[in-house]
Amino acid sequence: MKRNARPHRPVGLAVFLAFWVGAGQSLSAAAEGNPQANTGDYFEPAVLTGTVYSKAADSKEVLFTFRRAANCSGSTVRVLREYVRPDGTVAARERVVYESGKLASLHLEEPQSGAHGSALVQHDPKNSKQQRIVFDYTEDHNAKTGNERFEPDTLVNDMIGPFIVAHWGALMSGAAVKFRYAAVTRAETVGFKFTKRSESTWRGQPVVIIGMEPTSWIIARLVEPLVFTVEKEGRHRILQYVGRTTPRMRKGNSWADLDAVTVFDWK
Repeated sequence: MKRNARPHRPVGLAVFLAFWVGAGQSLSAAAEGNPQANTGDYFEPAVLTGTVYSKAADSKEVLFTFRRAANCSGSTVRVLREYVRPDGTVAARERVVYESGKLASLHLEEPQSGAHGSALVQHDPKNSKQQRIVFDYTEDHNAKTGNERFEPDTLVNDMIGPFIVAHWGALMSGAAVKFRYAAVTRAETVGFKFTKRSESTWRGQPVVIIGMEPTSWIIARLVEPLVFTVEKEGRHRILQYVGRTTPRMRKGNSWADLDAVTVFDWK
């Protein structure tokens, strides 16, 4: 099936971020090489909050607050991720469903603009051994759809933390770790890679700075690299990231993608 024509919109790395930013307790064993913990069930952290600040130098302007809440029923984990404005209105909402530790669906809602979309993992009717990922996205009555083969390392924002933990050894050795990102706003998957940039300290603790950038030079011209501050020891939780985030901001008569600073409140 051919994808509908669509305009270039920078990959909503936002949609991509403030993804599930860290490895929860069920993923901690992955850092110790336990192959059974490479993906986990994505339940932890059951509750996680954060704050999205303006990217302006030394700015303390709060743009949104973030909250992730998960619940589990049998082998199904459902995650609700919300971004809320200071006035209490919801700017963006993501609902993710996992079945037996694997992605089943992602639904995106942007109440402030009325845009909405989804990414559904389905069995390939022409090949029982394969799956496909089916997209749809609607904004201002303009619909985009996409349908492509579902690759093993295809992620949505909520899966980024566990993915970093599962590939920690490779990243620390200097390897570039590639994956596909399910970009609902583009109705397709896009190639990205993580690389270790440096080591530093953040609020008195040792951290690793990890960059994320598109593998395509065309997409790289549209999206600046994201920079993650990750715990060097322990669970390798993402403490902060700078770059594209999920909610958009009003700019004139349209909605523009937002680069910001997101700080997470790990308890």
